[in-house]
Amino acid sequence: MATELRLCYSGDYLAHVAASLSRQTRLSEQDFMAFVTAGDWADFALKERMSRLTEALLQFLPGPFEEDLEILGRILPDISTDRFKYADMLAMFVPDYVVARGQDKLEISLDALCAFTALGTTSELAIRPFIQAHPDIVMEKMLEWSAHQHPHIRRFSCEGCRPRLPWAMALPALKKDPAPILPILERLRRDDSKFVRKSVANNLNDITKDNPDTALAFAEKWLGSHKNSDWIIKHGMRSLLKQGNKRALALFGSGPVTAREISLTLSRDQVSMGDILEFQFKAVLEGLLPETLRIDYAIDFMKSNGKPSRKVFRISEISDPETNISFSKSYRFEDLTTRKHYAGEHRISVILNGQEVTAVTFTLHM
Repeated sequence: MATELRLCYSGDYLAHVAASLSRQTRLSEQDFMAFVTAGDWADFALKERMSRLTEALLQFLPGPFEEDLEILGRILPDISTDRFKYADMLAMFVPDYVVARGQDKLEISLDALCAFTALGTTSELAIRPFIQAHPDIVMEKMLEWSAHQHPHIRRFSCEGCRPRLPWAMALPALKKDPAPILPILERLRRDDSKFVRKSVANNLNDITKDNPDTALAFAEKWLGSHKNSDWIIKHGMRSLLKQGNKRALALFGSGPVTAREISLTLSRDQVSMGDILEFQFKAVLEGLLPETLRIDYAIDFMKSNGKPSRKVFRISEISDPETNISFSKSYRFEDLTTRKHYAGEHRISVILNGQEVTAVTFTLHM
């Protein structure tokens, strides 16, 4: 998505931003466009392009700060229109302007970030420097926003304080101790908006990475309290479930299993890039069956440093499983934006309720 978003800062979009600003100020659209696209603009990555637009606001808005915020509030619905793909994200240079100008005007800046989120963009990246500088004040404000009537602002209250938000500056204090986040998650755990619930689940999943016991305690407290809470908790526990965390698995009735007559067969043991590797699994479960059977498979990919890196793939989750289980799956070896393949020995394994029950090796050739 990052490459596609970068290209969405097109000439048409920049001209639209310039025209929207010129209707509110006396800036020259040509001068604005020339400033933005100067130098190595064509080679800029996504965040570099966003930063250049923020610099343009600093250069061309007349000031003072409060009046500039009013101008930006008036143009935001226009520049975040559906006419442009991902326009809400492209417009994130507007809240970035608040970061650049408003560090010493906390109350005004927080109000602006909230307003901009309701007007068509998101301030989830821009809020983080303020959390870093004024953690108690800003987290209290975010708790207040979590009760807002606008779902985008409720989501912003949660997304902005995610400990591991992608593309965002780190919040080491919240990674170390997520306690200030929990009241927000509790308030939003039954939210009617799926957009909000997904953010809550992602925040909870972030917490599992550094503070699994805290996340598990939250899950154990609220699981079963409401259908929306259940969805959030299940999605928020996804990393722990893939890791085979026994406490997380037990939440969903996925206790230990015993299997016999296990068979995992591959269609080939030598694979080239572009090939599809097919594999079949069969087993018989014995003893007391769990309430839920979670079936995953994992591939230990060879990395550029010669060491394996495991990726777990979900297959199915079966309520009241039968004794005999079987499945067939396939994997195509092609590079993705999130995964590059390297030659060498790989390993594929089957995991039942967090337990690896069998594995087979194969070799990838480039």
